[in-house]
Amino acid sequence: MAEQSKRRILSVDVLRGLTVALMILVNNGYGESFVQLGHSDWNGLTLCDLVFPFFLFIVGLSVNLSRKGSLAQILRRTVLIILLCWGIQYIECALKGDFAPWAHFRLTGVLVRIALCYCVAALLSRRLSSAALAWIAGALLVVYTGVLLLGNGYEADSGSILSTVDRFLLGKAHLYSKRPIDPEGLLSTVPAIAHTLLGCLCGRMLLSEGDLRVRLRQIALYGLMLANTGSLLSLWLPLNKRIWSPSFTLLTSGCCALLLAGITWLTDVRGLRGWTPPFVAFGRNALAIYVFSELLSAVARQTGLSDGLYGFIASWCGAPRVASLLYALCFVLVCGLLAWLLFRKKIFIKL
Repeated sequence: MAEQSKRRILSVDVLRGLTVALMILVNNGYGESFVQLGHSDWNGLTLCDLVFPFFLFIVGLSVNLSRKGSLAQILRRTVLIILLCWGIQYIECALKGDFAPWAHFRLTGVLVRIALCYCVAALLSRRLSSAALAWIAGALLVVYTGVLLLGNGYEADSGSILSTVDRFLLGKAHLYSKRPIDPEGLLSTVPAIAHTLLGCLCGRMLLSEGDLRVRLRQIALYGLMLANTGSLLSLWLPLNKRIWSPSFTLLTSGCCALLLAGITWLTDVRGLRGWTPPFVAFGRNALAIYVFSELLSAVARQTGLSDGLYGFIASWCGAPRVASLLYALCFVLVCGLLAWLLFRKKIFIKL
């Protein structure tokens, strides 16, 4: 059983590492990028749009793969992740010379959403059955669908209920400033919680007793069911990452479950593990490497290193999109070297 647990965790670490590496890649383009390496403008789905939902799904998986923490441990981890997010944002402001940004300090963010989704999923998973988790995830998506339809949720302006609620509860100055809809707003965290619960259910399938091939077929069928349901639902409720639409939740959850099944089949059934160490290195210190990448990006922008590096790449690479990709790959490489060093030294940073 111990050996089986190791193998199961290996596939999740690989998936987590692949997701973090891709997250760093899409977050660090310079100027014009390939369409698939940027978010959809509004409705639609790109490779970049898959990254965050995959990470949240893996958060749900990990809730079941680690020891169930106490209430205090779960709340402590949640608070620390939120503080990390705010710490990164404060450092970015300080690098610009703004040492007291409180009047316009953003309270939302990727790590804040991860923290909230983890907290709810971990608390519910401690006590509830798989059936109960499935019902809760379904209920959250149904309620959110009603909110979107009744509150102009698909409007890409301040008339949307998502924008209205965020501005009322947090204030406009403390939200994402580049668009009227905060992509990590409060209401759209509801389907993101459902998303994380779907990951919890997948994790329980992975850890259940019985033949591994049978369990992988169950996970693959689960993934197909979610992905097909999301695709069908998108005919009425378009895929939209910025508002985390129900169709987006289901389709991306299904894709992640299918990818997990495929990776586990390769590593555990076929025994093909030679390709996994770089991704495991990223996956074992996923949060630390992500935080490092964000800080590195902020420092590079403010010191002019970004301009210099991109200018050097662009000087011999005439295509702006290719130069942007190569620039982002440099970030992945630097972060990968740190991840590999930590992995070789058996240093695993956890909250």
